[in-house]
Amino acid sequence: MRRLLLVCLYVAGSLLPSGLLAAPARTLGQFDHATWTQRDGVPDNITAMAQTVDGWLWLGTSEGVWRFDGLRFTGAKPEGAVGFPDQAVYTLRADATGGLWIGWMFGGVSYFHAGKTRNWSTADGLPAGAIWSFAAQGKRLWAGGIGGLALFDGNRWQRMGPEQGFTARKLDSVFVDADGTVAAFTEQGLFLRPPGALRFESPIAGPGTRQPPSQYRNGPVWYLEQRGVRALDSLAGYGRASRWVYWQRAPVSGSLLADSHGALWFDDEAGLLRHPDPLHADDRPGGGYAPGAELFTVADGLTGKIVHCMLEDAQGNIWVATSGGLDRFRAANATEVKLATPYRVRLLAGPGGDVFVSDGNLTSRLGAGGALRALPAGAGAMALTTAPDGAIWQATAHALRRLTSDGERLLASVPYPADVAPAENIRSVLAGRGGAVWVVASGRGVLRHANGSWQRNPALPDGGRKTPIAMLEDAQGRVWIGYEDNQIALVEGDKVSLFGAAHGLSVGKVSVLLEHGGSIWAGGTDGLARLTGTRFVPVRTAPGDALRGLAGAVSAPDGIWLNGAAGLVLLPGAGLQGSSPVPARVFDDAEGIAGRARPLFNNSIVRATDGRIWVSTKRRLFWLDPATVRPEPVPAAPTLLQVTADGRDYSATAPATLPPNPERVAFRFATPSTDMAPRIRYQYRLEGYDRTWQQAGQAIDVAYTGLPPGDFRFVVQALNGAGVASPVSQPFQLHVPPTAVQTVWFKLACAALALWALWGVYRYRLRLHARRLLAVERTRHAERERIARELHDTLLQSVQGLVLRVSATTVRMPAADPLRASLTATLEQADAVLVEARDRVQGLRRSPPIADDLPSQLAAALAQVCDEQGAPRCHFMHVGVPRALPQETTEACIGIAIEAVRNACRHAQASNIDVRLAYGDAGLELRIADDGRGIDAQILHVGCAGHWGLAGMRERAAEAGCRLRIDSTVGVGTTVVLTT
Repeated sequence: MRRLLLVCLYVAGSLLPSGLLAAPARTLGQFDHATWTQRDGVPDNITAMAQTVDGWLWLGTSEGVWRFDGLRFTGAKPEGAVGFPDQAVYTLRADATGGLWIGWMFGGVSYFHAGKTRNWSTADGLPAGAIWSFAAQGKRLWAGGIGGLALFDGNRWQRMGPEQGFTARKLDSVFVDADGTVAAFTEQGLFLRPPGALRFESPIAGPGTRQPPSQYRNGPVWYLEQRGVRALDSLAGYGRASRWVYWQRAPVSGSLLADSHGALWFDDEAGLLRHPDPLHADDRPGGGYAPGAELFTVADGLTGKIVHCMLEDAQGNIWVATSGGLDRFRAANATEVKLATPYRVRLLAGPGGDVFVSDGNLTSRLGAGGALRALPAGAGAMALTTAPDGAIWQATAHALRRLTSDGERLLASVPYPADVAPAENIRSVLAGRGGAVWVVASGRGVLRHANGSWQRNPALPDGGRKTPIAMLEDAQGRVWIGYEDNQIALVEGDKVSLFGAAHGLSVGKVSVLLEHGGSIWAGGTDGLARLTGTRFVPVRTAPGDALRGLAGAVSAPDGIWLNGAAGLVLLPGAGLQGSSPVPARVFDDAEGIAGRARPLFNNSIVRATDGRIWVSTKRRLFWLDPATVRPEPVPAAPTLLQVTADGRDYSATAPATLPPNPERVAFRFATPSTDMAPRIRYQYRLEGYDRTWQQAGQAIDVAYTGLPPGDFRFVVQALNGAGVASPVSQPFQLHVPPTAVQTVWFKLACAALALWALWGVYRYRLRLHARRLLAVERTRHAERERIARELHDTLLQSVQGLVLRVSATTVRMPAADPLRASLTATLEQADAVLVEARDRVQGLRRSPPIADDLPSQLAAALAQVCDEQGAPRCHFMHVGVPRALPQETTEACIGIAIEAVRNACRHAQASNIDVRLAYGDAGLELRIADDGRGIDAQILHVGCAGHWGLAGMRERAAEAGCRLRIDSTVGVGTTVVLTT
């Protein structure tokens, strides 16, 4: 029946569609194995491990408590005055709130959470001596060791004794079963306390244990006793024999772990062991391991011969602490297949999920289950391809070989032409429709074998002797050929078309040609491009360097898979047609793919019929099942580890107030990542100072210099390899007080002082300007007085003498003489002129006080001028309330009015003259308008030789600080406007 069942299972598996075949289970040797030793900072003598809910991996050592973020080991010390009571750790246990329970080698228990610690000793109810074991029961915690057992109810410890049914002197380990039963292993046997009971039952005799049992969920209890490893069907059957996985042959360190996949990990003197299915293992009562146990030793890469402790983290990784360091075993997305000669393996998909592999010397068939068998007809191939009829073509050094689809029989052997054989390197081979086979030989170019003969296409570059890298036959039967100089040739029958930079192609050495989604894709050393019409459009990705150094590509239902310098890359089909960057998923060392393929490495990636993607790098071979790929985890929120300002440390969990004017403020942070740590990047921001996120890369230390006073918040985010950001860290509040010179009061005082200084400068400038004006005024007065003296002593005296002589002559003339009457009138006018001249001289000598009777003065002056000139009609009016004006303004108004009226009478022959004086809020306006002949435009702007009336008016206005406008139209009249 057993054989019949196996046959049925085999037949059923063979009838399943290839895409539904399950990927083979990994062996211990196929786990991704990473190590850390003292050179990487691993603390010595790791005795215990635990992982808190925030993702941190904690290590208990003889040197204290350490934490590990996946890259760096950091010693943990409590903040504040309360520190750890000891340095040597015996055991650790994490709780559901993120805290860590610590059992010390020399007695006592500590609870470490958020940088603070609380300690208990025998005075608090703990048993004396080392604490060996913790076990959680809801919110309660059991702890025990060499001095006995105690229970912590959340407030205090209660030591177990005869009153509670516990009579043992020491505790080997304490364990809480999935059903809530408390099991205490002691020198007297096993004490059980059922759920809800307040006392332990009588002990069950047994051999004792070297560490707490291990159980996953409701599975069996795996137990490590003095004789080896066995499973307990029930705790009540502790004393009876049960299934054995390992029967001890020599002393072992005593470590045991049942993982979440049902496998059992343990150790002996040979190294680390793992049984993938211990529930179905055969008993080994005579010594040794149960069949199926896998051994991993120092020769395989284990860091040390002695295993101290083991832990499975939240991501399913297995951590093993040894005498030499720390090991991690991880079921990565990619699985390595060990080959005897894995150097530059060429790949070809075979039937039933198998893969043909060739190292250049031998071609073998690798079964889906991992079995490797050399082909009877399989010589080493430099390139492989499958023909449309299913046959396999091999390109060897001397001939092109055709094999059956299973590779078992040689069907034909085609020698190369004389100028090719022996071929040192066949870069590519392509079996096209119609039976033609294309071969690319390094240094020989492109050859085509059809109808029993070898041919070259003279239309190809260099007559077909130019050596390409990649070839492709598309769904239409066209052949695409890619060259090293960013050039592609398209062969359609006898027609050859070339594509290059002029057609948008910019991928460097064209090592990838692929048809996917009805489009042609070309890739190479510089990226990937898609043919759209007659042009190639570059493909952009995030991250941006995912498409560098491409060596191969395959099309799949979920997108395009590429093998290149970044690793194995998936371009999801959903994002390939848009213009936005394609979110590329990169599978590199962190995903289990070590090493890289080179662009000239053909046949480095295939898709098997069971859907698995196979890739080969320079010296290794891997497969990946897209159906079981786990998404890249989103990083946990980073933790702020340290804050330092000018050499002084501050608490990273409480707001900090720094001294004024800090020179350098540094922050250290990290996020735990136990499987993808090398791909973590950070961005940070000091809110209140930074406007945008600052990129830190992989650095976990950042610093600010010269922070101004104010309140700030420091936050940091972690990003995984796909650019997905973690939650923001807990904000760290930071206050920088101002110095004395940075306070608001100091700034206000400085502003007031500056205003006072500006006012002083302003007053000084006013006094300086006043002194300058006074000096100018004195100079003007002196010049006036000089002119007045000259006028008085010369012109006025001469005129006065002339008047006296004419008067004397007039007196001697007869009274009835008409000439006498005329001379008398002339003398009267001359007297008036002398009076006016004396007034002018008097005005030059001293300035009369400011007057507010400008209207009356102006009216009198205009009346006198009109009388002199015989003006026909001169109308004067003023509006507004008269007010005191400067003497210069008054004189300018009168002088300009007189000059304007005289010009209207003498030159313009005006019949009407209107003079209007208006006082307003903004100033004074004097307007003189006539209806005379007007003034010629040239004379108005340039003036007339020998005449100074217009120029004099402008000069008077300028001296008084007034504005003068003269508008005139020939034949219409003139308007003179003076404004202050």
